[in-house]
Amino acid sequence: MIEKTIFKGTEAIKFEDDILRVLVLPTIGGKIASIYNKNKDFELLFQNKGDAYIKAKIYDDFSKFDASGFDDAFPTIDKCVVRYDGKDVVYPDHGEVWSSSFNYEAVGDILKLWFDSVILPYRYEKTISIDGEKLNIHYNIKNNRREAFPCIWAMHCLINCEEDMEVNFPDGTKDVVNVQKSKRLGAVDTVHSYPVTKDINDEEYHLDRVLPLSSNNTEKYYVNDKVINGYCNVYYPSKDVKYVVEFDKEKLPYLGFWVTEGGFRGDYNCAFEPTNGFYDSIDIAKNKNRLFYLEGGKELDFDIKISLK
Repeated sequence: MIEKTIFKGTEAIKFEDDILRVLVLPTIGGKIASIYNKNKDFELLFQNKGDAYIKAKIYDDFSKFDASGFDDAFPTIDKCVVRYDGKDVVYPDHGEVWSSSFNYEAVGDILKLWFDSVILPYRYEKTISIDGEKLNIHYNIKNNRREAFPCIWAMHCLINCEEDMEVNFPDGTKDVVNVQKSKRLGAVDTVHSYPVTKDINDEEYHLDRVLPLSSNNTEKYYVNDKVINGYCNVYYPSKDVKYVVEFDKEKLPYLGFWVTEGGFRGDYNCAFEPTNGFYDSIDIAKNKNRLFYLEGGKELDFDIKISLK
């Protein structure tokens, strides 16, 4: 069942079946604001702490807004300048999608959303449906001009942290690389063994766990090199709930992980970030020869499947 509703003062589209209830906000970047398992009485997504959503403009600072739920980061995560078609094009902080308003239509039990970029010649579409305990999202991004442009797509799905949660990277993950200066994991580009490593004080550090909210900490790291398979999950033992992400490892070969344990605005959340670029900015990915270009007239299409069981 799909119906319109209002969520925190904002127009929302509600999906509901026997297991899941999902809320999508077309005017707030097509954000998925809630993924709720009714049988387990469990909300997966970190919630907007305010009473209402504030509509962002294209070049606004992502950190000044709600930083909640599931946003799409495209065509970058970090703000940067790209030379395209003889001009300098500024790619916004966390991309263009999160601040955009989507057109939408519901056909049966499927919701299609789309918008046309104002900075690059692409159309961005996503199609959402639910089936039991699974949320299915199909993405299609088309370059409508002849000239290729560089781009990073990343899943920015902030989920609630709990101290006993188990963070399970794809099978075969042996090490991760730190991508932000850290008081525990050290300098950028430091490589750590997964799931257990040593921090800068030579103390055991578990990368498959999170620290307490009181830690006042943030971390960001990536699987070192391409993933072996496109399956990762988080298990919440006290709730007996498993969150699973399935993605196309050929289209999204890299996987980041962000966690704030109170260090960012006092928030307690984390995110698996499947992506097609390594990592975060066009310049870094280009320098590491891990940058994707969307060729003229071509489409980038892929699926993200989320299970909450």
